[in-house]
Amino acid sequence: MCSICNEREAVIECDGCQRPLCKKCRSIEIWRSPGKEVSIRYFCPQCRDDAGADKGEKGTRVFGLGQVTDMVNQEQTKANRFKIKLKI
Repeated sequence: MCSICNEREAVIECDGCQRPLCKKCRSIEIWRSPGKEVSIRYFCPQCRDDAGADKGEKGTRVFGLGQVTDMVNQEQTKANRFKIKLKI
C-alpha cells in the first residue's frame, strides 16, 4: 500500500526514505552518476522537495519530468500542450 495516499498499491520505494509509493504519488527524476551514467530515480513528495534529504547514491539531479514538459510547452497554447505518460 502506498504510504502517501494509502489508497493504491505501491509499485516502487522512494530512493530517499524507502517509503512505498504508488504510480500517482511517485516523482520521477533523471539523475547523472559520477561515472556519467544516467539513471531514473523515484522520490516521495517530501524527499523530492527537501534539498537536504538523504537521496541515497551520489549523483546529480539533471531534471524531473515536470521540468521537461514545462520546457516543451513553453510556447504552446493550452489546447496543444504536450503530456508525458510513462508506463514503468
